[in-house]
Amino acid sequence: MRLRGARAKSKVNPSGTPPCERTPIELPEPALIAAALANVTRCGMRPWGTHGLAHWWRVRHNGLSIARAMGANPSVVRLFAIFHDSHRHDDGHDPDHGPRAAEWLREVRLSRDSAYGACALTRATIIGLTETDFESLCTACALHTSAIHHVDASVAACFVADRLDLSRVGYRPDPNRMPAPRHVIDEQAINAAIDRERRGLEWIGGREIEQVWGVSVPKRS
Repeated sequence: MRLRGARAKSKVNPSGTPPCERTPIELPEPALIAAALANVTRCGMRPWGTHGLAHWWRVRHNGLSIARAMGANPSVVRLFAIFHDSHRHDDGHDPDHGPRAAEWLREVRLSRDSAYGACALTRATIIGLTETDFESLCTACALHTSAIHHVDASVAACFVADRLDLSRVGYRPDPNRMPAPRHVIDEQAINAAIDRERRGLEWIGGREIEQVWGVSVPKRS
């Protein structure tokens, strides 16, 4: 992952206590996953590749584990996990995949026919987001490989959630490139993320992907 430049550090609550309690909205995650996978297939990517479903699931887990401490909206984090890598053209250097995902989300919100793979549930979910949450989602998708920091706590949490899984491509997650206070992302959190990645989906909560997202995990040969 190549990160260019830096933005203002995110505004998180340094005490680790959220400024307010957020009630996550109900998300039809299996339908959203189907829409994301339709684009993965269209782009010729592997659903279980380096930037595929197992990675998305770990990003979801990572994001939800830090959302409260960072004052982030967990629904934005869950949506980001599903869509951020859904428009990749390869598993290598593809700097425009985030902006492509953000543009697709905007097409969905405008109910354009060009929004490939978007079913009625997907459209209703994206259209139903508040303007603030929708912009947070689009910004997180568009900038997750090009910006280091962001003032929006939900965007920042998405960045951290993705970067905690960098060990899958041979990099140790660097806390200096994650816009979260050290009490949220410390060595213990980084080591735990690396351990989850090394275990594939064989960690507590890993196999819940089948129930929550409605996908079948392929058997190891």
